[in-house]
Amino acid sequence: MGEHRELERTLEAPPDWALPDLAAVAALRVAGVHAAVELEPVDLDAIYLDSEDLRLLAHGATLRRRTGGGEDGWHLKLPAGDGSRAELQRPLDAGADPLAEPVPPDLAALVTGLALGATLEPVARLVTRRVVTDLRSKSGDSLVTVARDEVRAEALIDADGDPGWDEIEVEATGGTDALLDAVVEALAGAGATVASSRPKLARALGATGERPALPDDPTAGDVVRLYLREQVDELIARDPDVRRDVPDAVHQARVATRRLRSALATFRPVLGRDATEPLRAELAWWGGVLGIARDAEVRRDRLAEAVDDLPGTLVRGTVREDLVEGASTEYREAWRIAVEKQSGPRYLALLRELDAFAADPPFTARARRPARKELRRHVRRARRRVVSRHRAAFAGHGEPRGELLHDTRKAAKRARYAAEAVEPVFGHRARLLARRMNAVQDALGAQHDAIELAELLRREALAAEASGQPSFTYGVLVAGERSRARHALEAHRDAWERAQRPKVHGWTRKGGG
Repeated sequence: MGEHRELERTLEAPPDWALPDLAAVAALRVAGVHAAVELEPVDLDAIYLDSEDLRLLAHGATLRRRTGGGEDGWHLKLPAGDGSRAELQRPLDAGADPLAEPVPPDLAALVTGLALGATLEPVARLVTRRVVTDLRSKSGDSLVTVARDEVRAEALIDADGDPGWDEIEVEATGGTDALLDAVVEALAGAGATVASSRPKLARALGATGERPALPDDPTAGDVVRLYLREQVDELIARDPDVRRDVPDAVHQARVATRRLRSALATFRPVLGRDATEPLRAELAWWGGVLGIARDAEVRRDRLAEAVDDLPGTLVRGTVREDLVEGASTEYREAWRIAVEKQSGPRYLALLRELDAFAADPPFTARARRPARKELRRHVRRARRRVVSRHRAAFAGHGEPRGELLHDTRKAAKRARYAAEAVEPVFGHRARLLARRMNAVQDALGAQHDAIELAELLRREALAAEASGQPSFTYGVLVAGERSRARHALEAHRDAWERAQRPKVHGWTRKGGG
């Protein structure tokens, strides 16, 4: 039993609603549906587990022990970010008490961060009578299944949920996402209504999943609290993806970490230094752990691209294997260490501290000021820091100093994050400043990465020469990275000029609207 992508839609139907003959719907026939086969009804019995405060559910994850329907086992569903969910399955322990069987260790580890290390316990039992209609192709392959579920729910914790309901689940089994949407459209045309996408467990326990929204006239504290909550939730939500080595997961977790650390610095006058500095230190530690893996990942991908772009006549010896596989090995080891630390007390303590901080930030008196008036100055200060760093980097007549350019890049990133944080208040103006700072950041980042990679390749060339191996290809790659660095610096100049236009940053000034 393994993992698969689950893409489904949920609908509700009025009383006495009848499933239409989907095989006769012209749009579905054109899309490849040849037959609609009703299968024998099945009875499903699922016990759901979560922390006492339903932290898994809050992050869109569900963990259940289910029997019936030919899929007896443990099922963990995790959001996949594209509207689908990743479902991981593990076998049951034959003969175990359904309410006492321990969660398989690997599944328990995957949700440790989501639960903030809390104990998992049974929270609900759902018994479902399911009738499935299988939409099949001409060759008999399953494309989409339409399941009519009669659900009866029992809350195992104190909750005020729905004890029972009927619903329709439409799931892509072999067909395309477009076919799934066409089936949903056909059902809606026959009188069914598209329901909310919240899991059955949420309905059984009465959990709405609603996120807090800003009031009409927000204070600075309202805006900062919302941004902190979003970024803490993002970091926690990325936890199982990092553990599973989902593509780009390390990068996204690192970005959330950096955004949080930046926010604690930018909005320090609203939050207070004594409260923010210990958290910033721990975020710096975790960002550093992720950074080692992310840097190796970027290096691996760039080296593979650079070598593959060369004509075959310019590739001598085992350059690709040595460079790309070497970086891959570095990444795997750094990722392994990161996952190891995710199960350690320091990391889990950080998540718990961040969650508590976002729930009740220790605001200063300035947090009570109107958001537009108070937060504008913090974005302005962050932008001025970029200008100051940039001026220092280009103060001389020669090439700008690398460390000062790197400082400019970091300052641009902080200004970008600051603008993103106040977007709910300043709208498109904040988005524009964030985009312009992002362009500056990206160009300087490309320049920095190319310079560092060129130096690594130069050292590899010397080592190859010393061992009697061909070094020609290394030299070609060094020249390519140095050229990339020059082009990135030129791109930065254009990005910088666009970022300095008054319409981009004028709103950050006092009286700027």
